[in-house]
Amino acid sequence: MADREGPGRLLRLGKRIGQRLRAARRGPPPVPERTTVVFQTDSGQRVEGEVPGGISLLACARHLDVRVTHYCGGMCSCGTCRVEVVDGADLLSPALPNERMVLGAERDAAGDRLACQARVLGPVVVRVPDWF
Repeated sequence: MADREGPGRLLRLGKRIGQRLRAARRGPPPVPERTTVVFQTDSGQRVEGEVPGGISLLACARHLDVRVTHYCGGMCSCGTCRVEVVDGADLLSPALPNERMVLGAERDAAGDRLACQARVLGPVVVRVPDWF
């Protein structure tokens, strides 16, 4: 039985390796020179503006004078800068393991991001919860 599983298993492994190599060749998505970010708050504030591409959502908030709580100073350790991505989640940098750990499984699965870690690669709309 083990002999019959061997070739199929090797073929699947080869396919996965090929997919990873092709993805690596594509490289990261291009970073736009400028892009649009929209911040919405629970209190009804809506701020839209053009920002440099590739900067964090926290830096975008500072640039547009939007208050985003961040007790750790943007070091990905407190989770207070959590935002909900309303539109354009695929136009943010991928979440790294440390961000996912700080968010927790439930908030990560919901698609939330830490503003200090998510970098803008295109137009996005985010909601900033009113924590305090």
